[in-house]
Amino acid sequence: MNVINRLLLLVSLVFLSACSPEYDWRSVNTAEGNLTVLFPSKPVEQTRQVELDGEKIPFTMQVATVSDEVYAIGYHVFPAQMVAEQEKIEQKGRALMASVYQTMGEPMPAPAPAFGDVFSFSKGVNGKVFNVHVKILAANGIIVQAYVAADNQTPEEQVRQFLDGVKIN
Repeated sequence: MNVINRLLLLVSLVFLSACSPEYDWRSVNTAEGNLTVLFPSKPVEQTRQVELDGEKIPFTMQVATVSDEVYAIGYHVFPAQMVAEQEKIEQKGRALMASVYQTMGEPMPAPAPAFGDVFSFSKGVNGKVFNVHVKILAANGIIVQAYVAADNQTPEEQVRQFLDGVKIN
C-alpha cells in the first residue's frame, strides 16, 4: 500500500516543475463514468499496478498542474459484481488512507477521518514547504484519492474548489 503513495508523491514532484499561467477549470468525467472531477487545467493520465491491502490492482492517476501546484486524483474501479460489496470497498479505502499517512510519515489518527473529509500535511520539498490536502472516497464500486500539493501562496479557494469538485457518480 505504500507503493501507491510513493507513486503519487513521485508524480507530484515531477509535475511541480510544470507551469501554467492561470486556472482553466474544466469538469472531467472519468473512471468509466464513475467519477466527475473539476480540474484547474488539462490533466495527464497514467495507470500502474500497485499493491493495496495485500492485493495488486490497477490504479489510475490523473494529474493537472498550475505553476507549482499539483492537483491529482488516483482511483481504482472495482468489477461490477463488487459494487454491492461496500464493506470490501471501504476496507480498500481505509488501506489507501493508511498508505497516505504512512507515506507522509504521520500516524493515522484514531478514529480515522471519514470518507470525504479533507486531511492535511505540511512537508518540505527542495527547500520549499508544501501543504498537501487529501480526500479519500470509497463508494459505488470505486476508491478515490484526491489531493492538492501546493505552497502557502496558493489560495485556499482553489484547493477547496478542486477537492469539492471530486464526486463519485
